[in-house]
Amino acid sequence: MSNQKISTLRDKITEEIEKIWIDEPHDIYALKNGYIPSGAGVKGQYFTVLVMLGGLVRGLGIHTFPQLLQFAKEDFTLNQLIFITKSSIRVDCGVIEYFGLTTYGKILKDLYDCIDYVKSKEEFTDIMSSMFTLTNRYQLWLHQIFPWHLSIFFKKTSPDRLLEIHNKLRE
Repeated sequence: MSNQKISTLRDKITEEIEKIWIDEPHDIYALKNGYIPSGAGVKGQYFTVLVMLGGLVRGLGIHTFPQLLQFAKEDFTLNQLIFITKSSIRVDCGVIEYFGLTTYGKILKDLYDCIDYVKSKEEFTDIMSSMFTLTNRYQLWLHQIFPWHLSIFFKKTSPDRLLEIHNKLRE
C-alpha cells in the first residue's frame, strides 16, 4: 500500500509535466491575468507575488531538487534523505500554493506528505528527478510571464555617477 502512494504521486507529476510541456498551466494563466485565488498580493497588485514565486520556484529548481539528487548519490541513508527533503520544502509547500500556483503547490505538498513512503534510494531518485523536471518547467512558464519590460526603470549607474549622487547628498 505504501508504494501505491508514491506511484500515484509519480503518475500525477508525470501527467502534469506532459500537460504543461507546451501548454501554459492554468494557474500560470490565472496569475498572469492578475487572479490569485487566495487573494495574495498587497494593495491590489500581484507584482510582488510574481517576484516571490519566481524566487521560490527558481530556488527549488536550481538548488533544492538538484542537491537532493546529488545527496542521493552520496552516503546519505534513505531516512536522512527523507528528513532533508521535508526540511527543504516545508515552508515552500504552503507558500507556493497560497501565492497562486495551486496545482504545483498541491503536488509539492503531496510530495511532503508522501515522501515517508519511499522505500529505496532508486525510488527517491526517480521521484526527485520528476519533481526537478516539473519545477523547472514551471519556472520556465513563470519566467515567460514576468513583466521584464519594467526593468527599463532600473538603469545601472556608473561609479562616477554614484560618487556624484553621494556628494550631492552630503551637501
